[in-house]
Amino acid sequence: MSEPVSDRQQLTLFDQRPFFERALVHGVRSGVIDRHRLASIVSDGAKGLVQIADFFGTSYLRPNIEEARTRIVNLVSLFLEENSGGDLDLAARSLRDNSFLSHSRGGSDMLKKLWAMPEDSSYGILVKQPQKEFIAEWSLRSLPDYRQALAKRQGHQLSITVALWLAERLGVAAADLSTVAAESVVRSAVLVHLSGRGPLAIPTASSLLQMLEAFRKQGLSGKGRRLLASLLQELPESYLPVVQHELQRIESEDLPRIADHSRPLAQLLQELEPLYHLRDFGPEDAGLFEAAACADWQRITAGKTDDSSLLTVFVCIATDMPAQTVLSKTTARALIRKARRDGFKRLPVLGLIRALAPYAMQDDLETLWKDFFPEAQTALLDAADTTLADALDFLRENCNLA
Repeated sequence: MSEPVSDRQQLTLFDQRPFFERALVHGVRSGVIDRHRLASIVSDGAKGLVQIADFFGTSYLRPNIEEARTRIVNLVSLFLEENSGGDLDLAARSLRDNSFLSHSRGGSDMLKKLWAMPEDSSYGILVKQPQKEFIAEWSLRSLPDYRQALAKRQGHQLSITVALWLAERLGVAAADLSTVAAESVVRSAVLVHLSGRGPLAIPTASSLLQMLEAFRKQGLSGKGRRLLASLLQELPESYLPVVQHELQRIESEDLPRIADHSRPLAQLLQELEPLYHLRDFGPEDAGLFEAAACADWQRITAGKTDDSSLLTVFVCIATDMPAQTVLSKTTARALIRKARRDGFKRLPVLGLIRALAPYAMQDDLETLWKDFFPEAQTALLDAADTTLADALDFLRENCNLA
């Protein structure tokens, strides 16, 4: 009586042997592989095993031979299972009609092609794992690992291809995109079309600010919608998912922020700039960002430059409270309690300094905060100071208390 299909599927599911071994056993049992072909496979396998051991280590040490056996079986299994779709009959016939070493080379070629594909979506990545190291690692990995990595790298390759296509359309040469994130190029191209402003080109920082201002005043224009629709029609079909993904992100994340009049445009520019690829970043654009940053810094610090006022702002930021240059006694007590409950954090202040402080002041401000932080942390978080008197004295000595 033949074995039911469901039972065979369950046996296959729980069969943990390498695919090559399963295909070989199946081929011998079904008569596809005769004893002469089996002897040839064994002979070729022995040769290949020594070659791999010699390539990755030395053919005279037993551990290397054992590892080489695992590598060559994995490589053959990888090639066989991928090309047969997991069909044991097709795999057995492949072992019958082609040499064992050709299957091993096939698995190795698959890994070389995987290695050559981009590891992320940055165009022109300069650092790459040596091919030999990559194959040494991946010749011990499973087919599911390979398929997952292949799908991921194919996605990166597609994103880069789409970015190059759009960049060329907008007048930017591939050489000018070295180490640029592909998604930022796609996002810039989509925004430029949506803006309806000419000419169609990758924006500079100043033109990005102009687009943000236009979006905030007028919303999406009919011309912008038509330009985007035309772009989507011209795109190769396989490129559409990449562009539509970035379009969805712009519509769901960026446009609502642009429409929010409570956000100053200078702050908005700083938030969005890292998400877009900009060209021709010259002194005028650097000045634009510096001016925007300094405007926010002036607002947060109320134009104060003395250490006491700045440290008062910093302790507020470190406790996630609204920045103030002078604390009332009530606010100071609330700050201390919040610090003890939620923590007193060093990094947010450093981030504020690097993001908004005038460049010439940043090193001195970092030194001021780093010198102040350990003592402040000890004084403000001292659980033995149950009345908060010592913590208040510390703030009075170093900050501004009304």
